[in-house]
Amino acid sequence: MIIRVFLLLACVLGFSSVGFAETITLGAENDWAPYANPDGTGMANEIVSAAYKAVDIDVVFKVGPYNRLLKEVREGAIPGAFDVPKESANEKIYIFGKTPLFVAHSAYYQNADNPLSVKRKEDLINGERIGVVFDYGYGDFFSKNDRVVKVPVRSDLLNLRKLAKGRIDATILYDKTAKKIIAENGMEGEIVKAFDSESLPIYVAFSKTFPKSQYYAEKLDEGLSIIVANGVYDRIVNAY
Repeated sequence: MIIRVFLLLACVLGFSSVGFAETITLGAENDWAPYANPDGTGMANEIVSAAYKAVDIDVVFKVGPYNRLLKEVREGAIPGAFDVPKESANEKIYIFGKTPLFVAHSAYYQNADNPLSVKRKEDLINGERIGVVFDYGYGDFFSKNDRVVKVPVRSDLLNLRKLAKGRIDATILYDKTAKKIIAENGMEGEIVKAFDSESLPIYVAFSKTFPKSQYYAEKLDEGLSIIVANGVYDRIVNAY
C-alpha cells in the first residue's frame, strides 16, 4: 500500500526514473549500399541514429525506394529522408540542415574493353551515354551538362550490367558503392574507374510542409556536432 501511494505521488509530482525519448520517422533509401542497405542498415543510417540519439531522439526508419520516399517528403507524409545531395536544383524543394551526414565522392566508370575516349568530365561533350539512377543527384556540373545522354535506371547494379554489355558508355558511381558492388558481382578488371566526377555533401532532406521539420533539422545538426566531438562519427565512417 505504501509503495502504491509513493508511485502515485511520484506521478502527480512529475517524478520518474524512466525517461522517454522523442521519436522521428525518416525515409531511408534501400539501394545505395553500403551507405544505405535494403535491410535498413548502412553508414548513413548509423550516422543518423547516433546523431539523434545524442539529443535524445529515437529514429524509426521507413525503408523504401529513394524516389518514392522523396515524394512522400515533398507531400509532407514523412518529415524527411536521406541520402540527398544538396544541389541548386533541390535547395528550394527541401529544408536542409547546416551539416552534411558525409561527403560522397563519385567517379565515372567504364568498360575496360571499350573505354571512353576522353580523360576528364569536362570533355564529355559528344553525346556519351551515361548511366544514372532515377532521381539521384550527381552534382551541378553533371546536371547542367546537356552534351551527354543521361540514361536512367532503377539501380547502380543495373547500370553496371548495361555497361558490361556495352549498352551505355559509362556510369557514375560513388566510391564506397563502387568498391562494394563491383567486387560482389565479380566485375573487377571488367569495370574500371575512368576519372573523378564530383564530390557531394549528403544530407537528410526535410519536408517544407511537415510540422517541426526545421526543428528536426536543427536537432540533427546538434547531434552531428556531438558525435563528431566524441569520436562516434569517425568510428562509424571508418567501419565502412
